[in-house]
Amino acid sequence: MKKTMKLALAVCSALFVIGGSSCSSNASTTLAVVVDEKTYEVIPEQIDAYVKSVDNDYRKGVLVVDKWFNPDSIKGHLYNMYTNENLEGAVFIGDIPIPMLRDAQHFTTAFKMNQKMDMKRSSVPSDRFYDDFDLKFKFLKQDEQKKLFFYYSLLADGAQEIECDIYSARIKAPEVDNKYELLAAYLQKAVAAKQNPAPMDKMLHFGGHGYNSESMNARIDEAVAFSEHFQFLNRKGGDLDYIDFTFDKYVKTRLMAAVADKELDLAVLHHHGADDTQYLNGSPFVADPTGWIDLARNYFRGKVRSAKNVEATKARFVKNYDIPRSWLNDAFDPVRIQEDSLHAASMDIVIPDLEGYESGARMVIFDACYNGSFNQDDYIACHYIFNPGNTVVVKGNSVNTLQDTWTTELIGLLNWGISAGNWAKGQMTLESHLIGDPTFEFGAQDIEYFNKGGFNINEVIASKKNDVKYWKKVLDAPVDDELVCDFKSLAIKMLYNNNAITSQELLDIQKNSNSKVLRLAAFNTNRKIADENLPQAIILGLADDYELTQRLSAMYVGKNFSEELIPAVVKTYMDPMTSARVLFQLKGNLKGYDAQKLIEEFNKENQANPYWEGQEAFGKLIKMINNYDKSFQEEVAGVMDGSMSLKEQKSFARGRRNGCEPKLVESLMHIIKSTKDEELKLTAIEALGWYEYSCVKDDIIAQCETLYSAENEGAAKDELLKTLNRLK
Repeated sequence: MKKTMKLALAVCSALFVIGGSSCSSNASTTLAVVVDEKTYEVIPEQIDAYVKSVDNDYRKGVLVVDKWFNPDSIKGHLYNMYTNENLEGAVFIGDIPIPMLRDAQHFTTAFKMNQKMDMKRSSVPSDRFYDDFDLKFKFLKQDEQKKLFFYYSLLADGAQEIECDIYSARIKAPEVDNKYELLAAYLQKAVAAKQNPAPMDKMLHFGGHGYNSESMNARIDEAVAFSEHFQFLNRKGGDLDYIDFTFDKYVKTRLMAAVADKELDLAVLHHHGADDTQYLNGSPFVADPTGWIDLARNYFRGKVRSAKNVEATKARFVKNYDIPRSWLNDAFDPVRIQEDSLHAASMDIVIPDLEGYESGARMVIFDACYNGSFNQDDYIACHYIFNPGNTVVVKGNSVNTLQDTWTTELIGLLNWGISAGNWAKGQMTLESHLIGDPTFEFGAQDIEYFNKGGFNINEVIASKKNDVKYWKKVLDAPVDDELVCDFKSLAIKMLYNNNAITSQELLDIQKNSNSKVLRLAAFNTNRKIADENLPQAIILGLADDYELTQRLSAMYVGKNFSEELIPAVVKTYMDPMTSARVLFQLKGNLKGYDAQKLIEEFNKENQANPYWEGQEAFGKLIKMINNYDKSFQEEVAGVMDGSMSLKEQKSFARGRRNGCEPKLVESLMHIIKSTKDEELKLTAIEALGWYEYSCVKDDIIAQCETLYSAENEGAAKDELLKTLNRLK
């Protein structure tokens, strides 16, 4: 729970433990195993066995049969368990209602769909409804066709950030005739996996086509960071394997074989995705003219097949690309169509590829869009747990997700026996979910620290979550302690949750720590605090030698836009060693600055260190900045003088969610004060809520408070309250 509610619940929990509970005498927490009536009726023995299997020295499993079929009732029961039985998590087995959340896109990393579109598509399937009790929702309706779908709108007077109070996971089989058999077999596998869990010693890291700009810097640095996260990688016997999509013309068979390895513990898969596809390859790399021609012919044939006017399309290709017409004449030949279909099928993993497949990795992380879409009748992630292989739990996303996120935050804690649920709990966005058993644990590594007093990290997280002295002691431990990386990063998170660490303390960690991971943890927490020290945290991050820290810092340049960042932004942009993905972020953020101040700094840097791409390229860069400025000036003028159409104003306001430029705040305020169109007004107010990291945040808060006081009750006042709560 957040802020004031935390203390109240801590006191409540303490009193309850003193007074006794329904848990066993040794258990200090509970896990709710929530199952629908039909599933429990069909496979009661497997459900009961699973509930019993989650019992241990500190946790008790509690069966909850869903007789309500109503998300509010389920959430109310979980909240009651949280306040009275120290609930640590919940796992939803079978057909448990799926909250479809609306008006909460600021909780997602990338999903920004117009909510006028079909509700099934424009809502986010998310169990944050169940596991973050401070979020408040208004029930809208149950879907008429998909009875599992319940639509809710996020309310303004609840929390405007995600901070899960418990963890959660889904065990939902595909809608097939034998789904109960699949559930029964999986639960038996999950129970067996708890018997003598082995420590980790083998990992796989995959990089797919088009991901993170295919930056080698990003992938190399992540591999280096793994050696900090996982101590076993620095010892004999530790194994980290890496596969890049460029290894083969079609990398699918190599990747599937690697993930099928029964000795594999963890697979981290960076690629694009859909609910039914893992996108692995782009156009295959070929090294001879024949291969180039074959790929070109394949491309043109595909375009011809999808054309409305086939002959006109052929004529245009022949003329524009100077290609022989013979390249196009066999587009509809059945043999050629089959060849092209096989080519397309070889590039990606689709659901039919997983029929009969046995995945060996005990845990899989899909850093991809939609692979975890448990709202669909069938989805990629479920096929990795519902097979006879070793995979017990996966992490995936129910909608699209941002590439530039810290996917592996605190991942080294898995090495010490943390449960998948406790690991994922602090990293959840609206779209991210565990599929499978959240209580799955790897065996703890044989580290001296764990041989002192029966240390159990899951119990520590539960019993010492509000113990500030304990976490300060962890953070102040000697630098050469084996726990320097993830346990200290966890300490930072725990201290932040208790309002017990300052932005200045985090800056000091960024300046002084030798750990890449710990510096990133400090930056990641400082951007949440987002006070006057955020620009300095970003500047330090831009100069960091860990690519992910540099990349996230470059991204937050475009969320803060303080002018004190300009020298660091320019220096990083001009550096020939800056990675492709960092440069991608910086380039997109140049448009948010005053053009003349930016150009002045670029000219100064160019005189000291001439642009490595040459002066012609430097001239194009300056021209691009001027063009950005000209475009913005035209937009501002169009808003202020009323010449911009209503449709264009809505697009302008909506676009500020992805680009929080301070110089456009005045235009948004003008829209709010002058427009008579309620939709436009709400869009502009909502856009201001995205300025939570902005250097002008305090000014926006002051203006919004004035607007809120003057606004009559209604949608606009509610949206202003939501924006104020987000910014504060």
